[in-house]
Amino acid sequence: MRAGRLRNRATLLALGDQLQVVELGQRWVDIRTKEGATPAPAGLRQSSLVEIRARFSDIFRSGRYLQHGGRLFHLVSPRPVGNGAELVVSAEELAGTPATYTATPGATALPCRVFLAYGVSRPGQFSGAVEYVTELEAAVVEVGRPQPGAVFEVEGVAWRVAGLVETEDDRVVRRMWVKKV
Repeated sequence: MRAGRLRNRATLLALGDQLQVVELGQRWVDIRTKEGATPAPAGLRQSSLVEIRARFSDIFRSGRYLQHGGRLFHLVSPRPVGNGAELVVSAEELAGTPATYTATPGATALPCRVFLAYGVSRPGQFSGAVEYVTELEAAVVEVGRPQPGAVFEVEGVAWRVAGLVETEDDRVVRRMWVKKV
């Protein structure tokens, strides 16, 4: 175990049954981007994995989250290495533009990160013709499951949720159609 390299104090998070965030504690970790080219982002979930090293603990499980500074990671596959004293975790980084989320008018605005995709084609509502709209992705651990009418403010521009891309999400990223307010 290279204990001297664990220089980042990070917070472990989990989602409860009702999508409430549960803070599980803090651990010292080392965060490294895996070798190779990092492709341009195509969504909130980055396609290149990050390697996180820590002392072995059962607190690191697939599906949980690790937060360090302004970075958020979704843990994919924790595995012990060596004599079992060290843990290596492959994780997806959820990287996006800083934003705020307001579930209902008058509610407290929550900080979050989002990814906006402009000019996404979808079938039109009436004639079936293709229309081009804006899609927003947000981390479920930060915003829960926003419903139509919720507002995201991204770089000073307000975006209202017009509908959901899918009726279900993968408990990591929620995709929504949005319109500029």
